[in-house]
Amino acid sequence: MKKLTSFIGATLVALSSVVTFTTSAQGVSDSQVYQLLDKSGSTRAIESIPMQMQAMGQQLSLTAKDQQEHQEFMELLVNSMNTDEMLSQMLASIKKSMTSEDIEDVLAWLNSDIGERVVTAELKSAEPEFQQEFMMYAAQLQSTPPSQARKQVIMDLVEKSQMVDQGMNLITGIIKNMFDAVKSKTPEDQELASTLDSQLDMMTRSLRPAIEQQMILTSYYIYQDISNEDIATYTSFFEQPTGKKYITSMYDAVGVAMSSWGTNLMTDIVAKYDQDSESTE
Repeated sequence: MKKLTSFIGATLVALSSVVTFTTSAQGVSDSQVYQLLDKSGSTRAIESIPMQMQAMGQQLSLTAKDQQEHQEFMELLVNSMNTDEMLSQMLASIKKSMTSEDIEDVLAWLNSDIGERVVTAELKSAEPEFQQEFMMYAAQLQSTPPSQARKQVIMDLVEKSQMVDQGMNLITGIIKNMFDAVKSKTPEDQELASTLDSQLDMMTRSLRPAIEQQMILTSYYIYQDISNEDIATYTSFFEQPTGKKYITSMYDAVGVAMSSWGTNLMTDIVAKYDQDSESTE
C-alpha cells in the first residue's frame, strides 16, 4: 500500500501542472458554464489527462520492475477516469459558486488580449509532449537562470493565484477520498485505517515542497513568452474580487471532479486486488 500511495502521490504532483494551469447561483445556465470551461482551457485540460497519464506511464515503465503489474495498474488508472462525467461534475460545482454576472466578468477578462494569450500559454500543459519539453526546459534553467525581475513576477503570480495552497488542497482531497474508499471496504480494520491516516498526514507534509517547486518551475516554462509586465497584470487579476472568486470556484470544481475519480480508481484497485487474491487461493 505504501508503494502504491507513493506512486499515486508522484503522479498527482506531475498532473497538478495540467489541472492547475487551466484552473446555488441563480440564473446560471449550463451553456454559460461550458463556455467558461472552454474559454479557460479547462475542458481541453481535463480531456487531456488520460493522454498525460499514458505518457507518464510510458516513462515510468522504463524503470518498472514488473512490466505486467505496471501495465495493469496504468490501465486501471486511465480506465477509471471518465472525463465527460468529470466535466459534468465541474459544471454542477461552478453553478453553485458563481453567478451569471461572475461568469460574464470572467469571460470578459478571458476574451481580452492578455487573457487569450495567457490561456494559450497555459494550454501547453495539456499537450502530449508537455512533460518531456518541460523537463528539458527545467534542465536549461540551471545553466541559464532567470533574472531577478523574472523570479519576482513568477513568485508573485504563484503566491497571488494561490497555486500551492489550492494545489495542496486538491491533492490532499483526492488522496483522502482514495483512502476513504479503501477503508470503506473493511470498516472493521482499524489498523488499516490508522495506517492510511498516518500516510495521508505524511504525504501531505512531504508533497508540499514538491508541489511548490513544480508550480514555480512550470510557471517559468508556461509563461516564457509572456512579458513581466503582462504577468504582473495577470497577477493583479487574482487580487480582484472577480479573480478571487474565479480561481476558488475553478479549484473547487476540479477538486470535486478529481476526488470523484480518485474514489473510482481506488474502488477499482481494491476490486482487482480482491479478485487476484481469490484467484490465488
